Amino acid sequence: LYLVSKGLEVKSIDISEGAIKACQLRGLKNVVVLDVMHETEAFDTLILLMNGSGIFKSLAHTPSVLNHLKTLLNPEGQILIDSSDIRYMYQDEDGGYWMDCNKEYYGELEYTVRYKGKEDIFSWMYLDFEHLKIACEQVGLKCELVEEGPHFDFLAKLTTP
Repeated sequence: LYLVSKGLEVKSIDISEGAIKACQLRGLKNVVVLDVMHETEAFDTLILLMNGSGIFKSLAHTPSVLNHLKTLLNPEGQILIDSSDIRYMYQDEDGGYWMDCNKEYYGELEYTVRYKGKEDIFSWMYLDFEHLKIACEQVGLKCELVEEGPHFDFLAKLTTP
């Protein structure tokens, strides 16, 4: 809404019909129920906020998603993405960490959502900045730290070199 109020052309996508309905009710016009992995249009800026790294689902899947996002950028385009390093959730009072050695990466989570007798389970990921930077290097994206928040969160800007 802010970007539209500034006269910018905005396309909003989400896999949730409810999220898209909320966008429409708030006055956004160009809204589509769509998985970003099926997007084909090119953009100057992709904005992945509210833990945008969640769409990667796993550390292993991250490079393929980044490669696809890179194809959606116009020349000199950018991706703005935020995430949180949830390592602090595994820290004990002595400063040590208790990590699940059976998982590839501590930021990979499974969520279960239940509502009115329906249940859905989905994968989501909280990616720390260093792992994001490594994945970007693997696919030829430049990764810059724009801002760090007070709760292990950050905003990054991804561009093609």
